[in-house]
Amino acid sequence: MSMVFIDLIKHDTIMKATRRDTLKIISDLLENMREPRKLTHLLYASNLSYTQLIKYIKIVKEMGLVTAQEKPFASFTVTPDGDFFIQMVSKRQVIKLESN
Repeated sequence: MSMVFIDLIKHDTIMKATRRDTLKIISDLLENMREPRKLTHLLYASNLSYTQLIKYIKIVKEMGLVTAQEKPFASFTVTPDGDFFIQMVSKRQVIKLESN
């Protein structure tokens, strides 16, 4: 095997993407909602399909983590509870990394 191929295998193994859990997806979505963004921008920034995005928006609205806003365009605003949620998930990530 060539050295380039071996390096690619090592790189792929090291850089292998891990799946995000639900808490991380919601936290990322809330981070992207801190500033008003159109739905399309949220879609791309959150790296979700349209169906997934709608599902998670429904979840965060029901949990009271965001409020809908219509002006200047349809968007969402993160509530204080949403900010707290983001902080807790971030702390969870730090603890998770420290334990590994």
